[in-house]
Amino acid sequence: MSDLRSIADLKDVADPAWPELQELLGRADGHQTAEILPVAPEAGEKALHRMQVSAGSFLGALALHTGGVLVDNGWVRVLGGGSPELGLPSLAEANPALAERRRPAPALLVGYDVLGGRFEINGSDPGADGRPGEPGQMCYFQPENLEWKLLETPKRVFGHSMWLRFLILGNLTDFYWTLRWPGWADDVAALRHDQGMSFYPPLPTLDGAEEIAAADRRPVPVSELFALYEEYRTAGIAPS
Repeated sequence: MSDLRSIADLKDVADPAWPELQELLGRADGHQTAEILPVAPEAGEKALHRMQVSAGSFLGALALHTGGVLVDNGWVRVLGGGSPELGLPSLAEANPALAERRRPAPALLVGYDVLGGRFEINGSDPGADGRPGEPGQMCYFQPENLEWKLLETPKRVFGHSMWLRFLILGNLTDFYWTLRWPGWADDVAALRHDQGMSFYPPLPTLDGAEEIAAADRRPVPVSELFALYEEYRTAGIAPS
């Protein structure tokens, strides 16, 4: 553990990213909203130190200065320093293997959505589990078809900061247009931020917004959705 950088080294940087990130989050007045959750100073420093990322990055700024960010009324939850009272884990808690420094992490979970979709940064083994892209690039696990998708525009693949810009300034309505049901905003508002929405029949077997709207749904821990979809993938259960 002696090779770990101190909290002072990580926190006291010449060009902190927080002012730029604050300005970006303040621009969320177009397609969707962004709510910054508060974080206790000691919790933010703990998350930053365990993650060993600099406050000069958006990732470090999120860990140090926010409990997380709720985008589009909580449909997407961006991880930061953690907000236990609202059920949102910290970046370190969501990535225990990286925080423990046992080996290079294959990926870094940085956010998730109410469907159980996961946003991850490719790490040491980007091809694992069918994950596309190169180290440092952003992927999204699609719960509707159990496949990984590289996040990109025609000209550029997303890194973490570009992904945040997309969440705030892009159009999530278009991104999720086949997956939202009438009244989704009210349903999401009733959830804790460690909960997602489970469907019956299961989401991977449903075909588009009409079938999703007709399915039974209930709140469950989002970790349960993560495990369920990985179980489907491992078992080779393909969407119908």
